[in-house]
Amino acid sequence: MDIKAVISIFIFVISYLFIAIEKAPRVYVALSGTVMLVLLKIYTPQEVALYIDWETLSFLFGIFITVKIVEQSGFFNYFSLLVARKLKFNAVKLFIFFPAMAALLSGFIDSISVIVFLAPLTYALSRILKFNPIPYIIAEVCLANIGGAGTLMGDPPNIILGSMFNLGFTDFAKHNWIISMVAAFTAILVFYRMNRKDLLRLNMSLKKEDLGKLVPEEAIEDRFLMKVGLSGLVSTVAILVLRDFIKEKVPLNIGLSSLIPAFTILTLKGHNPKLRNIIKEIDIETLLFLAGLFVIVGSFEKTGVMNLLASSVREFAENGKSMASILFWGGALTSSIIDNVPEAISIGYLIKNLIPLLPYSFTLLIWAASLGLDMGGNLTPVGASANVVGYTFMENHKVSVGWKKWIFLSFIPTFAALIVSWLLIMLKHAVGFY
Repeated sequence: MDIKAVISIFIFVISYLFIAIEKAPRVYVALSGTVMLVLLKIYTPQEVALYIDWETLSFLFGIFITVKIVEQSGFFNYFSLLVARKLKFNAVKLFIFFPAMAALLSGFIDSISVIVFLAPLTYALSRILKFNPIPYIIAEVCLANIGGAGTLMGDPPNIILGSMFNLGFTDFAKHNWIISMVAAFTAILVFYRMNRKDLLRLNMSLKKEDLGKLVPEEAIEDRFLMKVGLSGLVSTVAILVLRDFIKEKVPLNIGLSSLIPAFTILTLKGHNPKLRNIIKEIDIETLLFLAGLFVIVGSFEKTGVMNLLASSVREFAENGKSMASILFWGGALTSSIIDNVPEAISIGYLIKNLIPLLPYSFTLLIWAASLGLDMGGNLTPVGASANVVGYTFMENHKVSVGWKKWIFLSFIPTFAALIVSWLLIMLKHAVGFY
């Protein structure tokens, strides 16, 4: 191992450490690591761009625009309030249905966006109905991550792995979606059993006269934005599905799947005052953070560290069952401490280097890694981006959560979901469906 490899490992470890302890904004950490790699001549300035996964970043950029349009229209709040009214604000039904809705929606709207609108709505309901929002929001976050594991666009690790290995929407849906839904059902049952007594007590104490204060239709702020935003989301999913059937003839990458609908809307309707500055509302920090991480982890590929690691685990990796289990459980446990996005990039490079050595299809490792990373992130408030959104929202609204309470409420449901998912992955391996 030469000095450049040692330097890349050192910068990688230091960057991970600072991201984990959250003493500085993670985007600054990632960009600082990138600058250090250039200054220490691991990369030339021209090489940096070659190690950034532009497909992933462009897909996220496009989907961020479309989701922001839908969010600003008030549709998410309208839809959630409508569902709550249909359920007659029954505490038990809400506790089951809202997390279930988070699991289903996160397969088509990324888990971060689902929590962005569900957490404020749940908090608003808790103020009117006088219940503790913590179990509800934590359950919604966990189910958003579990449900997001089922599709290409559900969780950031899936987008990264899908782009790195040219896997499409139907690939993830075919192999991960059923597993994620079974895991989601299991987690909801466990959440319900853990909170059953409090939910039944709340149902008995609800003040029916307060329920009339919520009018779903009033949540719609702009019907025009709602129409164009929803059409953009539907178009994105349609293009992603279509891409899987035409990608051999038409070079339509993942990024274009979301950019085409987003920029079609902005080109045709960008004169609308609410759309004119929509770009300023996009989470650019997340995109810069990811760009920096791609460069930091990419230094392992450039300096040969990943090739060396792949060679060292060659004999072990030849056993698909064992390797899939290691990636699944290893990713699940470590992603609870470190954000699952950098882990997805690292595991992606490892699998790329293992492909020539494997006697089985590498996709088995993709499904195992993605499910483990997505679900394992539930265990702590910093394990996934959706967790940070939900946790920060509660803290900012004087709802004291803390790590201890988060882990207490999320551990058993998440572990149950992980066990179910692992067993189903082992079944896929046994029957050769991967």
